[in-house]
Amino acid sequence: MMQKMFFMRLNTAGVVIGWLGLVGSFVMIFLLSATLGFADVIAKTLIENMKIKDANAYDEIHMVIVVVASVYLAITALSLLASGMLLLGTMKERHLMLVPWLINSGLNMLVTSVNLLVGFAGLVSSPMPEPYINIFLFSATLLALEFYIFYGIYSLFKQIQLNRDEQRPLIQSHAHAEAVPHQTNTYSNYTKI
Repeated sequence: MMQKMFFMRLNTAGVVIGWLGLVGSFVMIFLLSATLGFADVIAKTLIENMKIKDANAYDEIHMVIVVVASVYLAITALSLLASGMLLLGTMKERHLMLVPWLINSGLNMLVTSVNLLVGFAGLVSSPMPEPYINIFLFSATLLALEFYIFYGIYSLFKQIQLNRDEQRPLIQSHAHAEAVPHQTNTYSNYTKI
């Protein structure tokens, strides 16, 4: 397991990754909402710039813009929630609150892997591989970075889980305290909030 990520302690890195995810998600939600709001203007501009004469082109392009922006908006909203839970889970040391971020990050790595395979297939089979080289290199770099961050947050998950398991025996139940009434070193029955 990792002890540091990006030269920071795991707790600090978890907070930084959580805040970056929150800010990035808010920015993407704003941009995607603006895209949905101006979908008709964007579709008209695309038709004018591409010089398309088809009468149904506007409706098709408008529909694609709305559907794609809506899907990405929903995914970004889930990413916002997962980043918020990562931030809270790291600050409150609750390992189960990191699970949604780990699942979200795993799905992102899966999508990046598919993009990497598409870039590699295009690189191998295309007579003009130049655009696929960029896709392949970008996807490979992004996948390596995503894996590094995922492994770091997973290490944080395990570290918080281990710390909570070590603290658990110190908390005694009321039944055990009543069984030994004259014991002087009993511990309070509370958990870290």
